[in-house]
Amino acid sequence: MRLRLAPVEYKVCATADCGGTYEGERCPHCHAAFDPTRGQKELADRLILVAVDPAMYEQTHRCRCPVCKNLFDLREENVVVRAQCHHCAQPLFSRTQLRMLWKDTDTLLQRARKLERGRRRLEVCPHCAGSIPLEPWCPLARTVPHASEVSGLPQNSSVVWVRTFHSGASLEELQHTAPDGAWGTVSEELTSTLDEEPTDAEQY
Repeated sequence: MRLRLAPVEYKVCATADCGGTYEGERCPHCHAAFDPTRGQKELADRLILVAVDPAMYEQTHRCRCPVCKNLFDLREENVVVRAQCHHCAQPLFSRTQLRMLWKDTDTLLQRARKLERGRRRLEVCPHCAGSIPLEPWCPLARTVPHASEVSGLPQNSSVVWVRTFHSGASLEELQHTAPDGAWGTVSEELTSTLDEEPTDAEQY
C-alpha cells in the first residue's frame, strides 16, 4: 500500500444551484444521477492509495474534448453507430472501404478519427442520399455549444484514475487517513484490422 499523486476523474453535478463534485453514479449533495449529456467530467491531481487489495482506483483511458475539456469514454458501439447512416441505418462504407480506412490504425481512437474524416468527405449516404450530420463526439455537445466542424476527438487519449468503489471510503477520507496508515460488418472490421488483441492499456 502506498500513496500516489495521480490525475483522478471526477464529475460535476449539472443540477441547477448544486454544482457539487463527486465520484460515482449519483451526486451525494442532491442525489441526481449523472447524465453525460449535461454533466461534465474533469481531472484533478489528488492523493490516492494504490497497491491495495481490493483496488480503490484503477487506471484507464479517456478522450478529452479539445473544445470543452470534458472527459468521455470512447466505446466500440460509438464507432459502430457513426459508421452507419443516421437516416436509413445502412453502412456508410463497404467492408473493403473500412479496411482501407482503418489501415495502419492501432487503437479505437485512431479508427474513430479516421472514420470521422471519411464521414466528412462522404457528405451524403450512398444508399439513401441523406445528409450526414456533423456532430462532435463529445456527449456534452448536445447541451453545450460546439462548432460542427470540430470532431471533439483528441489527438491522443488521456490516462486517468477512476474510483472502483470496492471500498466504501470516500476520496476525502482516504486523503485524511492514508498518510498515517447486430450490425456485424463494422464490428468485425473494427476488431479484425489488428493482428492481435490490444492490451487493456491500448483500448483507446
